[in-house]
Amino acid sequence: MLAEVYQLFSSSKGNCCLVKNKSDVFLIDAGVSAKRIETAVGQAGIRPEEIKAIFVTHEHSDHIKGLETLSRRYGMDIYAPTGCFDGILSCAPSAFPHLKPNDHGTLTCLEDTRIYTVRTPHDACASVGFRMELEGEIMAYFTDIGHLSAEILRAMSGCKRVVIESNHDIERLKTGSYPYPLKQRILGPYGHLSNFDCAALLPHLVRYGTERIVLAHLSEENNTPEMAYEESARRLEGKASLDVAKPGETVEV
Repeated sequence: MLAEVYQLFSSSKGNCCLVKNKSDVFLIDAGVSAKRIETAVGQAGIRPEEIKAIFVTHEHSDHIKGLETLSRRYGMDIYAPTGCFDGILSCAPSAFPHLKPNDHGTLTCLEDTRIYTVRTPHDACASVGFRMELEGEIMAYFTDIGHLSAEILRAMSGCKRVVIESNHDIERLKTGSYPYPLKQRILGPYGHLSNFDCAALLPHLVRYGTERIVLAHLSEENNTPEMAYEESARRLEGKASLDVAKPGETVEV
């Protein structure tokens, strides 16, 4: 059987993905309250105490908000870039005994899963995404990417399932209410990936074997699920399954 993957939460206000691959159960990020994560995990048919590890992409609050309570209650391993350790511990001191270095270029082997950590261009102390070898397939998970680096493109190529950021509509962001410096940050090379740039990538992924794509980390101010979907669907032309991880809703990847 293929691995079960659920994007439990996905937006600029909180992110968390659940992966169950044979005997391995782990999270990518824990950016909402522990209570909400526990509830969502339970609705996916998994007990929170089954979670073996949390893989953290970076230290921003929408990716680590639930770490303090989860680490205190369950004591699972927490893999994160070493550059993020201080930021994580300032918000989640209980994570200290469970933190494990997971810098770019690291290969982490669980019982049935191999996770390769890839540097991502984002304005954090350190930021990463993942290429995962699951039962019978390879999957990629990349959000919070200011631009598509050659390293990310290589990591995503050949992955059957891909979770990719489609954060904002460029014109909606430019004409919206955000302060100018924040707009420049998001649009910059270490900000977030736009609908346009995300969509432009997808035909390349399909050529290299991608069959299932989930658009993630949508801005609730500068995007809508419909805008993100339509932009990507136009470029895909039905050549792969496409879905959007909507804020507050679980989507199966």
